[in-house]
Amino acid sequence: MSLPQELDKKLREHYGFYEEILNKIPAEVIVADTEYRYLFVNPSAVPDPHLREWMIGKTNEEFCKYAGRPDKIAKARRHVFRRVLRTRQMIEFGEETRDEHGVFQHYLQKVYPVLDDAGEVQWVIIYALRITNKEEYEEIVRRSEKRYRDLFNYSQALICTHDLQGRLISINPEISRVLGYSEDEMIGVKIQDFIPPEHKLKFDQEYLQQIRTSQTAVSGVFCVLNKKGEKIYLLYKNYRMEEIGIDPYVIGFSQDITERIVMEQELRLAQQLADETSRAKESFLAHMSHEIRTPMNGIMGIASLLGKTNLDSQQQYYLKLMQEAAGSLVVIVNDILDLEKIVAGKLQLEKIDFKIVDKIATAIQSFLHKAEEKDLGLVFQNKIPAAKVVRGDPYRLGQVLNNILSNALKFTEKGNITITSDITEQNEDWLVVEIMVRDTGIGISRDRIRTIFEPFEQADATISRKYGGTGLGLSICKNLVEMQNGELLVQSEEGKGSAFTIRIPYQLSLEVMQENEINQVIDYKSLGHKKILVAEDVELNQYLARHILESWNVEVKIASNGKEALEQVQAEYFDCILMDVQMPEMDGIEATQHIRKLSDPLKANIPIIALTANALKGDSEKYIAAGMNDYLAKPFDEPRLFRVIARNLVEQELDDVNNNSPLKNQISMSPVNSRLYDLSMVQSVSGGDEGFIKKMVALFIETVPQNMDELSKAAASGNWEQVGKTAHKLKSTVDSMGIKSIRQEIRTVEANAKQLQSLEEIPSLVEKIGAVIAECIGQLKAEIINQG
Repeated sequence: MSLPQELDKKLREHYGFYEEILNKIPAEVIVADTEYRYLFVNPSAVPDPHLREWMIGKTNEEFCKYAGRPDKIAKARRHVFRRVLRTRQMIEFGEETRDEHGVFQHYLQKVYPVLDDAGEVQWVIIYALRITNKEEYEEIVRRSEKRYRDLFNYSQALICTHDLQGRLISINPEISRVLGYSEDEMIGVKIQDFIPPEHKLKFDQEYLQQIRTSQTAVSGVFCVLNKKGEKIYLLYKNYRMEEIGIDPYVIGFSQDITERIVMEQELRLAQQLADETSRAKESFLAHMSHEIRTPMNGIMGIASLLGKTNLDSQQQYYLKLMQEAAGSLVVIVNDILDLEKIVAGKLQLEKIDFKIVDKIATAIQSFLHKAEEKDLGLVFQNKIPAAKVVRGDPYRLGQVLNNILSNALKFTEKGNITITSDITEQNEDWLVVEIMVRDTGIGISRDRIRTIFEPFEQADATISRKYGGTGLGLSICKNLVEMQNGELLVQSEEGKGSAFTIRIPYQLSLEVMQENEINQVIDYKSLGHKKILVAEDVELNQYLARHILESWNVEVKIASNGKEALEQVQAEYFDCILMDVQMPEMDGIEATQHIRKLSDPLKANIPIIALTANALKGDSEKYIAAGMNDYLAKPFDEPRLFRVIARNLVEQELDDVNNNSPLKNQISMSPVNSRLYDLSMVQSVSGGDEGFIKKMVALFIETVPQNMDELSKAAASGNWEQVGKTAHKLKSTVDSMGIKSIRQEIRTVEANAKQLQSLEEIPSLVEKIGAVIAECIGQLKAEIINQG
């Protein structure tokens, strides 16, 4: 009894040993009987132990149905199983199924029959390996090979391989198409056989000899003959390749450039014809420009003399139209003549000393009136020292600036035009001046910006009809700048505006130039005895306006707010009202609306001119809508104040005075020395009265600290409405005293407070403004008040 038990134990141990091995094999192992019923399934085939237990005794079809496998898999397995039983040979086949995640998996199935001593099938072992990665790799290789074959076969480039003697090894179909030879006609043939006789030596020396020794690509152009004997020019770039076990060979890539070569030959002929035509055109323009200018100068001279005679209003109007038309024609003729001189190389540049800042400022000043008429802001931000003297051609710089500024004003309907100037490079002898003119106008489309500097070109054909002009100006400007070894650049976005940048190198001058103010004479007493009401809440501005107006023999009354202005108008008659827009109790707009509703028609229709520190289109429209006749931007000087009053006093015929009034304006510049103030504007209206200047300074010292205290408290408490009002009040005062270092800061504070944006920046800006004003007051006390 003990022996059979010991044998049984050993048998069980052996069985457990072999079963453990089968369970640990990293492959799917299944044993089935001859009816394809499962006798054994290892965990690699079915990880779920309960499912494995269920499978024992079940057929393949029952398992596939239970597992949701397609019928075709069960049928394919049964078909292979029967073949194994019939042939008694192992059969190998591939199978593709989805795993539990729905991802296709590839398996290699091996079905092996186990035979008994009689040679009959006793059971069948099914062995499966997952070969998904191998299949995927082979598929990638197949696809990669196909891509390279497709690239080779369908590329429009001419691709070939050849040995170091030039014998062709392979060609792609594009070579056959271009040259007209079949693949069989070219393989094994030397490239030299397709080269024209006159090019063979060059091909051997410049290509074959180089490619045999070169470690990099060899490129160039060579000529071949197609099957019809026609010359084909190929641009090539070829590489010598070396691989272990085979002879070196060359991979060649080329492109058919025959059309380009032919076109270049035609272009050379066309260029010769164009040059001859251009010379004929230049000669014609030169003669015609001079022929037109001569009689036009006579016409304008006679018109000028005619203007000095006694003319009635209608004759004066006709004369004005004639002079404007003649002036426009002269501008066009001068542009044409300048262009002709530039092309002919006959334009001479001056070499004289001048103050660069003065020249820029003068050019800007001539456009201030037009900017005001269009309600555009015109801002000059200068970083060049005011005393900087250079040697060059100031007239041509002014010509360029005038043209670019004129275009900016012409093509801008709202917003601002900002002019910035700076020195970008400097050494002991030279400096480079950069001037940028940025507008918020109609802009230039991307497809037209490339031709904007071409003669007779404009950004759009409709521009000439709407805005006028010949399209010559920018072409001349670019040529003038480049003649001075500079550059003229443009950046633009259609609908948002343009920025033109001028960069010109100038020689530094050691000369110190003296101020040379040219004072044009205006008869300020030509207004006659008028009575003007000034509605202004800032005492400094009240005093300034009174002094100017009384020097013209004008009677002046002062109102400190809109309510007082309304009361005075109701009490007495005035010829004109200068109305500040922002005032306490009642602002200028509300006061104007009340005045326009007065029952007395003389009072209701009195000319009202808005005094404002703003110069934007939206504000001016608001003033006009409120009933105001005109507006004057602060800080104002005497000529501009005279012009706007004269324009609105309809009883007087003051057209000549208006037209001849000089135009000045305070230009915002960065400080270039330690003095924080500039009393130029105050001095210009003082008429040499030192007492007036000291009174203005004293009023500034007395009133501005109070305003500054109001501003600081409002900013600290977050009262942004009050911040905006106080900053607006300070703005004109700061500008009048020429405190240019905080000109932009005071405007930023006002704008941000009113628009409730970037409020976190306001306290630091207010602190800076307060510090500068405090230092400025100290300078004024030391240099003006205490000196008296």
